[in-house]
Amino acid sequence: MASIKCKMESGIQLLARLSKKTGIERFYPIIFESGPKLGDFIEIYGEGSTTCLLGDLICECLIPNDLNGPEASIIVFNTDGKLTLDYLINLSKIKLSKRLKNSTNKPCHDSKVINSLLNLMLKNLFILDIYNTTQFYTSIQNLEFFLTKYSNVSLCIFDTLTAFYWDEQNLQKATKMDSYVKKLLRIVQKIVKDFKITVLYSRPEYFSTSKESIENLEPCYENSESEQINYRIQIVYNEKDVNLVNVRTYNKQFQKKFHIFNDEIVWL
Repeated sequence: MASIKCKMESGIQLLARLSKKTGIERFYPIIFESGPKLGDFIEIYGEGSTTCLLGDLICECLIPNDLNGPEASIIVFNTDGKLTLDYLINLSKIKLSKRLKNSTNKPCHDSKVINSLLNLMLKNLFILDIYNTTQFYTSIQNLEFFLTKYSNVSLCIFDTLTAFYWDEQNLQKATKMDSYVKKLLRIVQKIVKDFKITVLYSRPEYFSTSKESIENLEPCYENSESEQINYRIQIVYNEKDVNLVNVRTYNKQFQKKFHIFNDEIVWL
């Protein structure tokens, strides 16, 4: 008699499988084209601040369905203190005004309409302000509980993932920067793997044992395994010329140009 094999799954895996989650594919095609997929890991780095791109990504991800946005839910680990609620609210209002103008072919000056849409966006945004190493690791360990409670979360952002590196070096022997990032990725990937959410993290450009250019760094992968990432995005600021974003995936590399106007990215 042939043996019968039964696939077992935990309660968390069952909940994650049955939960309805908003996909964020094609929500930012200028960079991700047809992606990113749920489960992808994305790295953003640069010599200057990554706030402008992160803020733009967050607000675009929150845009309501009625304005052709994903209306996705996001959790932000705010360790640098730059992704403030005031900053994101102001940027969201700018984007909502533009979307409303495009949909009606005339400017929208109705603050009630904008505030109603803004409140809808903010209901899907969770920001954790983190000030020290203990809070950081405690928040990461509680992420599983959070994702179980809020199963509609599609995007998890760490700005920045490496904020407490130097604090930890005072408590133990020095760890290589690359090894430190991989250790944190292992921890996060282990927690979120059953929830199929997209994870995006930032780091300073100097935070790498290797000082190679983006095309010579460790390759990206089509599917995420332990410590692996799917997108690597470098921001290059130029005071005298246009700013650049260098994007690398598992099978291609390309460059996009942009300006910053009123805190908003304007792609060229």
